[in-house]
Amino acid sequence: MLKEQQRFVNNNNASTTGKKIFHFGNYDLVRRIDVGGMGEVYLARQRTAFGREVAVKIIRSDLVHDMTARKRFLREAEVSAHLKHEHILPLVEFGEEQGRLFLVTPYIEGGTLARRLQNEPLSLPEIHQLFSALVRAVAYIHKRGVIHRDLKPSNILLDREEGSDQIYVRLIDFGIASIQGTTASPPLTRAGNELGTIAYMAPERLSGIAAPSNDIYSLGIILYQMLTDDLPSEGELLSIPHPFDYVVENCTLANPEDRFASADDLLIAFEQAYKTFTESGGTKPVGISETLNQNDFPTPKYTTAALWESEVLQEASLQQHAEVVVPEASLALNGASPTHTFNPEDYSAPTTHLDPAQVLSRQKGLIESPPIHTSSGSKRRKRSLVGFISLALGALLVVTTAFGFFIFQATISADATVSPQVHPLSKVFTVIAKPTQDGINVNSASIHVGVVTTSRTESKTSPTIGQICVPIVGCIPSGGSFDVDGLIGQIRSDLRPQLDQELRSKVQASGGTEVGDIHYNDSNVSSDGGQSGSTVTVSLTEQASVEYVKPSDLQNLVRQLLVQQMNRQFAGNYVLIDHFTQIGQPVVQETDGNGVVTMLVAAGGVGRFQVSDDQLRSMADHLQGLKLADAEGFLAQQPGIEPKTVQVHISYGDTIPSNVLQIHLVLVDPNTANLPPLQLPPVGA
Repeated sequence: MLKEQQRFVNNNNASTTGKKIFHFGNYDLVRRIDVGGMGEVYLARQRTAFGREVAVKIIRSDLVHDMTARKRFLREAEVSAHLKHEHILPLVEFGEEQGRLFLVTPYIEGGTLARRLQNEPLSLPEIHQLFSALVRAVAYIHKRGVIHRDLKPSNILLDREEGSDQIYVRLIDFGIASIQGTTASPPLTRAGNELGTIAYMAPERLSGIAAPSNDIYSLGIILYQMLTDDLPSEGELLSIPHPFDYVVENCTLANPEDRFASADDLLIAFEQAYKTFTESGGTKPVGISETLNQNDFPTPKYTTAALWESEVLQEASLQQHAEVVVPEASLALNGASPTHTFNPEDYSAPTTHLDPAQVLSRQKGLIESPPIHTSSGSKRRKRSLVGFISLALGALLVVTTAFGFFIFQATISADATVSPQVHPLSKVFTVIAKPTQDGINVNSASIHVGVVTTSRTESKTSPTIGQICVPIVGCIPSGGSFDVDGLIGQIRSDLRPQLDQELRSKVQASGGTEVGDIHYNDSNVSSDGGQSGSTVTVSLTEQASVEYVKPSDLQNLVRQLLVQQMNRQFAGNYVLIDHFTQIGQPVVQETDGNGVVTMLVAAGGVGRFQVSDDQLRSMADHLQGLKLADAEGFLAQQPGIEPKTVQVHISYGDTIPSNVLQIHLVLVDPNTANLPPLQLPPVGA
């Protein structure tokens, strides 16, 4: 059905008015918008939402049975479902229809950033508006343990608010996103087989490394393209104005550790660069349509720290209605001169909060330093010298004590170990096998059932035992129905064992398991009726058929049903421990006239709660500064943690350090040695 829909849509790029629109579940497909690596995107109308326009992404027909593609599609839906941000396209619905996975999002008419870049160059305010929103979206997903890994202009939608010039960025396509802490299944990409667009791909991606630095690199390439209207090419880089060159450079350094540590740091540097550039008179449009020289752009005069301090001074001076001038002496505090230009060292210096009152006080002291009066009296000089030495010794003692205390505090560490909860579970599941089912459907607990058939023909001849008696003439031999029925029974007895053997051979060759009984049918019976008088001949063609299921399909479905039941019963995110999982043989309950088989399957297993890296980091953050007893109590109450396994050790005292770097929280595999033997429940025939 869907293939017909696709053929129809492919041939209808114009208006669909008056033409047939095909149904796909709850949606009317209007036209195809795009085809990607995993799916086809359609403009559709949601019938249960009064015809609301939405975008429906459907897995490609050639990937329906590709388990890796299905997992990537599922990953995209799973990641999108847990993200809620104004600059990320939300998920409306996810499901499976006609054997094909699909997901639904709002329909955005504004197109992509890639299409926008094909038009006229972006103005600097447009670059600031779009790029800052994009970085905020990336910072949001990074804080939730998600790495996009495929940031590029074609995955950035532009949504213009009706009646306004405001443009919203909508980040899409989490098909190859990586979820930090996911260890339940093997990775969907391996080193040397990475997905993505090479122009925006960080070098370490080719080695299979998934880290926030991947997205930082891609953001740098996107910013370069927005500033120059072109992609960077080796040995031929377009000029980028100061101080945006610093931002691009520190996004795209070859070593991931040398780039911005986080998207938040990138956003701070970009906002500062934009503010510095615009306040310094930089208003020239940026784009490939013009050849830009570094001399076209103003050169900043202060280091990053000095700029921040200057802003605080200006704000404080406005509050006090007084004019404040930043002298050269103030700049010297930061190791810079008034003509010092931006460099990487300036940007990599840490930014410190400055209190306006303290800054003004320091500046006032530099500008209005009191005159130094000299005295010729030796006693006064001696008193001054003694006082200076006393103050110096006191300061040295305070510094030494504070430094020693700091070193001592830094040596204190806290080590904590926790184990996830485990739960045994056994249950009898009802599984439906349908000839029309394509693959596995967990929601309906159904799989595909196949049918094999075979036939054989045989003839037999035997003497007749019937007679026809005529008056005067007497009785003569003659074949009758009794003779024919006897031969048919003999032929069936000969053929059915052979048919049974052929059916089982075919089922075994297909890799299936036989379910239900073998069905026989006399397709063709012929007889000469004993016309010769002394013998009768019968010919019979016997047909046989049996249904079968793939053991891999059955076991895969039952395992998913077991996990589903476990998560529902214990309210958590559990995975099965492989060597504890048992799945019994299917017991057929009934087979209806349409070939639908109902089976009962007993299964059991032990579930292990999945503790994510984000949950471990959150627990470690919460432990800071807690007393030992409070820390143990907190860990014992965390979801999915076995209270009896909590152990906390502090190297000195009974208080957890306030620095999270001094806290080591380790997840230890659960002890399954004391679990009772797993018994499968009985299945009634």
